[in-house]
Amino acid sequence: MSKLRVLSLFAGIGGFDLGLERAGGFETVEFCEIEPFQRAVLAKHWPHVSCHADIKTMNAPVPADVVCGGFPCQPFSTASRGRRVAPDLWPEMMRIITQAQPEYAILENVSEQAIEQAANDLRSFGFNVTTRNISGNDCGAPHERRRWWAVAHPHEESEFQRALDAEVAKLPELCAGLWSAEAYAGALRVSYGVPHRVHRVEALGNAVIPQIPQVIGAAILKARAGTLREEGR
Repeated sequence: MSKLRVLSLFAGIGGFDLGLERAGGFETVEFCEIEPFQRAVLAKHWPHVSCHADIKTMNAPVPADVVCGGFPCQPFSTASRGRRVAPDLWPEMMRIITQAQPEYAILENVSEQAIEQAANDLRSFGFNVTTRNISGNDCGAPHERRRWWAVAHPHEESEFQRALDAEVAKLPELCAGLWSAEAYAGALRVSYGVPHRVHRVEALGNAVIPQIPQVIGAAILKARAGTLREEGR
């Protein structure tokens, strides 16, 4: 079976893409990321994958089976203390999804309201959509890092929900040792004289925990395999 092609929006340093690659069966074919430091990280780890700088000027994306991304959360985040310091870019992500017409879409946001709004838009486009809170403490973290996820898919809702529940239950094992002091030091370590430490810390802070898209990807593959078996393919 050929790999599912992934179009990664608001890609950051590639947390979605690393997780989906670890799940197996996925291959990122195009990025979109506006921040120069993050684009440099993507270019280092995925040197042969093109990266578009601004979703607002992105049109006719490459063919993709999966569109993923954590659309900016500033309009919905309580940390903004009522200030709306950034535009809502979900309409731009939905525009790209309607252009690409993928089989799956994976979304992440800090706000349940934002995810439910996006899920309703995707349902109106013909997707089945499963929403779920999967946060840092589900990965064994000593903090909550609350995040909401939506997966748009072509499967029966209950079928996909069972697959997702089974995979999410594996998160503590997948993340064992991730939150140790040594792991934190390794993630933040830079050699003396190397610039961009502030950018590095900011990029890590904004990144999704890769193990979460990893288990979502595994659930997609499990549900997809079941569907193909039923269809005799």
